[in-house]
Amino acid sequence: MCERYALALVAGLLFPSAALPQTPAVFHWKLDESEGTVAHSEYGGPPGILQYGAVFEPNTGHHDGAVRFDGVNDRIILGPCDITTGGPGFSVSVWAKPDFVTGAERTLVAKAVGPANEDHIWSLGFVNGTALCFRLRTGSATTELISAPASLFAGAWYHIAATYEGSSMKIHVNGSLLASTTASGTYGYHPEGPASFGARSTGEAPFSGWLDDIRIYDLGLTDEEIVDILFENEVTVGLSDDPPRMTTVGTLQLPRGEWRSLTITDPAGRMILTQRVGAQDNNTISPLPTGVYLISLHGDALRRTWPVFMP
Repeated sequence: MCERYALALVAGLLFPSAALPQTPAVFHWKLDESEGTVAHSEYGGPPGILQYGAVFEPNTGHHDGAVRFDGVNDRIILGPCDITTGGPGFSVSVWAKPDFVTGAERTLVAKAVGPANEDHIWSLGFVNGTALCFRLRTGSATTELISAPASLFAGAWYHIAATYEGSSMKIHVNGSLLASTTASGTYGYHPEGPASFGARSTGEAPFSGWLDDIRIYDLGLTDEEIVDILFENEVTVGLSDDPPRMTTVGTLQLPRGEWRSLTITDPAGRMILTQRVGAQDNNTISPLPTGVYLISLHGDALRRTWPVFMP
């Protein structure tokens, strides 16, 4: 039976995890329904109601099914989704596949008590083309964090995470940190403000594309926890006692074994490198650009895969 293990490359060293359980979300919508207009929460949170043409599309998501939005006024409306546990941290995790990116704001998730940006309790979406905007109200003020434009393209899946642990807000895409800013305070209780996916609850700033596997947390996710979410469906192989190691010149030294081939992919599933390898223990991989990768080694009847962050 296969078990899941995660490895993170931190400060130039690769450490195996102890296969700890994944941090639970307060709310989690898989969006895998095959029909109907109700998106159910995995943990008993409020259901979402698909409105104005938003539709389930089975087998088109990053994780099984997803919801399709047309960019006009489609949206999913939920209850207030107030968090009464944990704190002061907050995180939202979502898989998004945009049809296009433009200068207009495109909402992925939001909870607001009014129409203005400062009325947002929390929200995450595209702005200024391929930039991302994370808004969070702590105390009486809403802090807005906007990333620089990123290399995001239409027609590809991206894992987007926005986090706040009590002192800073951060935006990650596919495990890489895009932006951060200081913030402080705790989020409040706002039952008058509905939450929504794919647009604001009023239909403004609509998103065109697919959304999948949306999670909300009552804590600030760590870099390692974000990587765990990023690769949870891919890393389904056994733990090696001898993982890849970083050399003093920045290359990765592969573990000794009866390996025949190597593949490296990025979180979007794009092949970065494929090559044959031998059984000797001196195979090394040249430094890769900063980012998160899946490194897979294949033998006659064996496969080992690790998520690796290159600093």
